[in-house]
Amino acid sequence: MPLVCLHLRRLAAVGLLALTALVCHAEQAAAPVATVAVRNVGEGTVALHGPWEFHVGDDPAWAAPGLDDSGWQRVTADKPWGDQGHMRYVGYAWYRCHLRFSSAGADLPPELSILLRKVDNAYQIYWDGVLIGQNGELPPHPVWYMSEPPQVFSLGRPRDGVLAVRVWKAPLLSDDPGELGGFEGAPEVGSPQAIANARGALNYQWLSSHQFLLGENLLYGVIGLLSFLTWVRHRKRWLLFWMTLFAISPVANFLLLDAHIPLPYEVSMGAAQPASAMGSIALWFLLLWLLDLREIRTLRRLTAVLAWISILNCTFDGIVVSLSGSARWVGLTQRADLASTIVQTPLEIFPLVLVAVAVTRRKRPDAARWLLAALAFLDQMIVVSLDVLEQGRQYTGWSISDKIEAPLFTFGGSAITLPTITAALLIVSIAYMVYTSFHRDEREREAMERERVELQRASEQMRHYAEHDGLTGLWNHRIMMERLRGEVERSRRDGTPLSVILADIDHFKRINDEHGHPMGDLVLKEISVLLERLVRPYDWVGRYGGEEFLIILPGSEFDVACSRAEQLRRAVEMAEIGNGERPLRVTSSFGVASGGSMEHGAEEMIRVVDAALYRAKASGRNCVVATSMDVGAGESLMESL
Repeated sequence: MPLVCLHLRRLAAVGLLALTALVCHAEQAAAPVATVAVRNVGEGTVALHGPWEFHVGDDPAWAAPGLDDSGWQRVTADKPWGDQGHMRYVGYAWYRCHLRFSSAGADLPPELSILLRKVDNAYQIYWDGVLIGQNGELPPHPVWYMSEPPQVFSLGRPRDGVLAVRVWKAPLLSDDPGELGGFEGAPEVGSPQAIANARGALNYQWLSSHQFLLGENLLYGVIGLLSFLTWVRHRKRWLLFWMTLFAISPVANFLLLDAHIPLPYEVSMGAAQPASAMGSIALWFLLLWLLDLREIRTLRRLTAVLAWISILNCTFDGIVVSLSGSARWVGLTQRADLASTIVQTPLEIFPLVLVAVAVTRRKRPDAARWLLAALAFLDQMIVVSLDVLEQGRQYTGWSISDKIEAPLFTFGGSAITLPTITAALLIVSIAYMVYTSFHRDEREREAMERERVELQRASEQMRHYAEHDGLTGLWNHRIMMERLRGEVERSRRDGTPLSVILADIDHFKRINDEHGHPMGDLVLKEISVLLERLVRPYDWVGRYGGEEFLIILPGSEFDVACSRAEQLRRAVEMAEIGNGERPLRVTSSFGVASGGSMEHGAEEMIRVVDAALYRAKASGRNCVVATSMDVGAGESLMESL
C-alpha cells in the first residue's frame, strides 16, 4: 500500500509540472505585442524610446505589419545594441515598434514626420510595410556616412501601424571596440513643423557643443590661408609652405570626419588618412626649420625619406579602410590595416627624435624653441599613445584612450580635451615662431638688399670714376679711344662716314696764371657743358687731356663736320664764363679729320686730327682746320675757316 501511494504521488507531481508548463506556454503565446502609445503628438514631438522589438539577421518579410515579433528581444532606442547584449555584432538587424496614436489632450496633426538621429551605419525605414526612406545604401554595394545631420522622413496621415527599421552595421576595424550599432538616440515623431524645429534644435546643439572645435579650425584655416598667400609671394620661403600644410591638415580632417557633411565613408576615410600624413610631415619639416636642425644633412635626408614612406603608407591605409565595408575584403583589410599601423606608429615617434636632437645639441635653443619642443613632444606623445591604445580595442577592450580624450572641462557648451588643448597650443606656438622667423628673414633680406644696392651704387660710382673725367664729367681718354676704335670698325663694316673733332682752349696756361686754377677749372667745366649741349645725342664728347676735348661724330661727312666745328668755335668765342663784374671770354682752336670710307685705324685718325689742330694753332688760333682722309694716298686737303 505505501508503495502504491508513493507511485501515485509521483504521477501527480509529474502531471502538475506538465500542466504548469502548458499554462506558461499558452500565456506566452497569447502575450500581447508591446504597443507604444503616442500621446500629445499635436503639442510637439514625442520620443520613441520603446520598447522596440529587436532581431539580428535579415529577412525583407520582417517589414510586414502582420509579422509576429512577440518572440523578439525587447530593447530601447536610447543606446546602441552593443550596450544591450550584442557587443561587436556586425551585419543586419531589425527594429520594430508598434505605434498607437492617441488624440487625448491635443488634436492630431494632419501629417506626421519622424526624425532619426545617428544610426550605425546604413538603414531603411518602413511604415506599415512600405519603404518610406533610407540613409546610405545596403549591401552588396554599401554606402554610409561618417558624419551627418539628423534625417527626417514623412509618415503621412496619423494612423496606427508598425515602424520597422532595417539596419546594416559595417565590419569592425582593429581600433573599433564594437560598442556602437543601430540607434544612438531615440527617434522622434511629430508634425512636420515640430520635427523641423526639433531638427534645428539638434543642429544648434551640435554647433554649440562644437563651437570651440569650430573656432579652433577657423584659426587653423586663417593661419593656413595667410601662410599660403605669403608663400605665393615668396616662393623660396618653404617654411611658409609647410606652415600652410600643417594648418590645413586638421581643417581637412574636420571637414571630412566631423563637420556633418554627408560624405561616403570610403571618401572621407580614404582622404583623411593622407591629409593626416601631410600634417605630420609638415610638422617634421617645421621642426627642422624652427629648431635649427636643417643644416644637419643626414637628418634632413632622413626626414625626406620618412616623409615619402608616411604619405605612401597612409594613402595605402586610406584605400584599405575604404574597402572595409565589403564582406569579401574584411579579413584582408583588417590585416592590411594592422600592417599599416605597424609601419606608421614608429613614424609618428619621429618628431620626438627631432626634439631630442634639438635638446641634446651643443647649440641650446632659446625660450621660444624650448616651448615649441615641449609642446611638440607632448602633442606627439598623446597622438602615439592614442594610436597604440586604440589598435585592437575590439579584442583588448582597453578604455585608456577614452580617458585620455575625456573632457577636462566645458567652455560654452564645448567639451575641452587634453588633445584639443595641446594641438591648439602647438599650432599657435608654431605660427608665432614662423611669423617671427619670417620677419627676421625679411629684415635680413632687406639688410642684404640695402647692402647690395649700396654695393651696386658704389660699383656704379667706381665705374663712373673709371670712365669719366673727375672735373668735367665727360668721358675720359681711355673710353674715348675705345669708342673711337668701335666707330672706326663700324664705319669700315657699314661703309658710313666718320669724323672727329679735336678742340684746344687757347692760352689756357695764361688763364691759370692770371686768374688762378679755380677759374681754369671753371673754364673747363663751362666749355664741357657747352660742347655737350651743341652735339647730337649719339655723338661722343670727352676730355682728351689737359685743355683738349675730343668729339666723335658717327655718320658725319667732311662738310657736316666742318660746319659743326665752326659752330662750336663760335659758341666758345661768344661764351661768358664766370658771374663776376668782368666775365671771362676764351677762344678755342679746332682740328677736324673726316673719312668717307674708313680704311685707316683710330690711331691714324687721331694723328691726322692732331696735326690739323696743330696747324690751327699755328695759324693764329681761334680757327678750324679740317683734313679729309679720302684724298689719294699721301695727300690731304686743308681748309682754314
